[in-house]
Amino acid sequence: MNSIAYDVFLDVVHEECPIPTIRTKVVLDTMQSGAVLKVVTERDGAVRNIHTFVKSNAHELIHEDKANDVYALYIRKG
Repeated sequence: MNSIAYDVFLDVVHEECPIPTIRTKVVLDTMQSGAVLKVVTERDGAVRNIHTFVKSNAHELIHEDKANDVYALYIRKG
């Protein structure tokens, strides 16, 4: 995985949907605008749901990668 600077780390690797998206929202709600959240998950459904959540809100997905079946999503809070 790439080394991208982030402010907060959220591990939802073993969480079932919709928990990863809910936890992502809760964490982003506590962060300041411009801060970056790194979310890691191994669930394709969670990745799709988080993409939808980010697009539906004023946030920006700045990077995404996958290594060893684990996705890392970097989200800048809008």
